[in-house]
Amino acid sequence: MDRNGQIKFYKDLLKEDEILLLKSSDNFFKSHYTGSPLNVLTGFQGSAGEAVINKIGEITLFVDTRYHLLVDKQAYKDIKIYKMEMGETFFDALKKTYKEGKTLYIPNDIMLTDFLKLDRYFNLKTYQLKKNYTKNRDIDKNERIFLADSKVEKNDFNFKVKKFKKLNPKVEKIIIFDLDKISYFTNLRSFEMKYSSNFKSILYFDFKNAKYILFSDKIIKAPVDNLEIRSLSEFEGIIKAINSEIYIDYNDITLENFLLLQKPIQFNSDSLSLISSIKPVSVIENMAECSFKLDKAILNFKKRLYKGLSEYDLAQMFEDELRLQGSYMPSFKTILALDNNSASIHYSSYDKNKILKDEQLILLDCGGYWDSGYATDITRTFYFGKNPKAIYKNIYTAVLKTFIACFNSKETKAKKVDELARKMLASYQDIGFYFNHGLGHGIGTSCHQNPPCLSMFSNDTIKPYQTHSIEPGLYGKIDEDEFGVRIENCVYCDINYNRFSLSKFPFEEILIDYRALSNKEIDFIKKWQADFDEQFE
Repeated sequence: MDRNGQIKFYKDLLKEDEILLLKSSDNFFKSHYTGSPLNVLTGFQGSAGEAVINKIGEITLFVDTRYHLLVDKQAYKDIKIYKMEMGETFFDALKKTYKEGKTLYIPNDIMLTDFLKLDRYFNLKTYQLKKNYTKNRDIDKNERIFLADSKVEKNDFNFKVKKFKKLNPKVEKIIIFDLDKISYFTNLRSFEMKYSSNFKSILYFDFKNAKYILFSDKIIKAPVDNLEIRSLSEFEGIIKAINSEIYIDYNDITLENFLLLQKPIQFNSDSLSLISSIKPVSVIENMAECSFKLDKAILNFKKRLYKGLSEYDLAQMFEDELRLQGSYMPSFKTILALDNNSASIHYSSYDKNKILKDEQLILLDCGGYWDSGYATDITRTFYFGKNPKAIYKNIYTAVLKTFIACFNSKETKAKKVDELARKMLASYQDIGFYFNHGLGHGIGTSCHQNPPCLSMFSNDTIKPYQTHSIEPGLYGKIDEDEFGVRIENCVYCDINYNRFSLSKFPFEEILIDYRALSNKEIDFIKKWQADFDEQFE
């Protein structure tokens, strides 16, 4: 259904003074996808955002700080835009915009935690979306499901089940909806969804009867011992018939599925999130090997740069190099931004009219998936030319110093590492440059698999062998120069909290102002650059 048809559908549904929450993400993958009501009605293509529509068809789109510039480029001109401040949630913004007790329509497959937050403030009414509205057009149903390479991760389903039960002895029955956790238990992967190695599925454990069911619509040719495979269409009937307590994580279940349960009990899945986030050495070694291939793709991409290429050309050229190195697909939509577009933190609107010229910055935030099903992620800011402006070197060097400090920190509290970065970059606000996103995220079978989350709002403790990113950045405008700089590497700590990087790609030598660095920082950079040269000799 086209934009006008959808707007009419919603207007007909609503009464005077009512609003409706537009569906923005797939409730399995929790990803914002092309073809969602939010995407069709607003034009916004970012990976996070929410929107509401009223009786007269007026739409308000809510975006966080990462998308403040991008939304101006993508959203249709008739859309009202609410730009949230750092730390402000959608729920905070919605309450500021609409009065308490207002009737809000929500889709029946809204996540339960979102429903509960909204239910405290609004008069809620659920509605059933038509199937063609909820269809995620990014899913390829022909993609196979495969078992992760045993050299990378052993097929130890029974061991992991016993480990979970030992940590949670009171749990007799549990349903797991989180796809990263399902991949952890089963070691099964698929590339059916763009930018993911997970697959549409639900996992059910009945420990008392030693019955374990994976609900999936795909034929699994590499079955897991003691794991029964049933179709997703059977899930509702089986679960509704269970007249005993079932544990579920409120963060992962939809309202629709929650209402199927006769005796639901809230489960805090922190313990499960923790054990699934800590990687075996074999997995870390594989992620490092894949990062080496990503480094090589970036190196070859950089060698091919020449004047006259558009942002679109450059993004395609990089992804070609990624495939040549054996990547199955990008682990997220490649961010490729020239010049002033680099100031947009999650820029993804490759402009065919934005042409690479001499003396320009290029921001590349990229990653890939290989056969193991683990994601890789890195950001580098390049300079195409020979004479960078002093402000470019100033900002780049500040971000690099921050990366080095965070990388070498042995602080275990994620919030404290983020605070370190903010303290180092705070003074740049005086000249109009801001650090408007979190310092880092966990990475695994998906590109944002937490814990840990490195942000000012996090309560996570960084554990040894958790793989995560460190990605400080500064974005802003001074005089006529609008640009952004970000440096990102995915890393992990050993038991002594010595940090190691999965990627080895060098920093942009021409943008480094060595006069602003300490001797220790200079030694760090020289060793980093030399290690890369040795790796690619």
